[in-house]
Amino acid sequence: MPEKIMVVPRKQLLKKDFQGFLPHEGNEHVLEAIKKHAFFRGRDEVEEDTSLKQIIPYVVFIHGTKVFLLRRLGKSGEKRLHNLYSIGIGGHVNEGDDGVEEILNAAMRREFLEEVSYSGRFDPKPLGFINDDSNDVGKVHFGVCYVLNGNSRITVKETDMLEGKLAPVDDLKKYNLESWSSIAAEHVLRAIASKRI
Repeated sequence: MPEKIMVVPRKQLLKKDFQGFLPHEGNEHVLEAIKKHAFFRGRDEVEEDTSLKQIIPYVVFIHGTKVFLLRRLGKSGEKRLHNLYSIGIGGHVNEGDDGVEEILNAAMRREFLEEVSYSGRFDPKPLGFINDDSNDVGKVHFGVCYVLNGNSRITVKETDMLEGKLAPVDDLKKYNLESWSSIAAEHVLRAIASKRI
């Protein structure tokens, strides 16, 4: 069976168009729009359809004042992200993840635990939304960014494809971050500094 993933029509999702990062606080209607207008389509049907946005839950793991950094090595499937660092763990929402109301949480947990070993508290809080139409990949994806304040050890599962480590938040600018991570980084830093998460 072809993979079916969650999409939302761009016009329903981006009533007020934005590029970059939109905080969740004050913009809760975006999450409501996803729940209300989401449906599923074959992944191959939507990869180039800019009228639809593929919804990607994107979890940033923090532990105190450190952020978990993930780097995809040469053997990993997504060539566009090779050797770039990411502060977010996420992926597509699949049709079988759950009913629409709970689907983001189910997909977020599934994608997170596919990438890493972690047995601690799992209660991510929404931080904001990521939209970047500056490239072909970004034109068809939309990030729902969450922050998970971890309380247990975290390691990558597939060490031949991924490398992971906790790094001080103040060091993030030293790393070659992929675009969504660059967009989200300053908002994560601000949230940590203000102790909002």
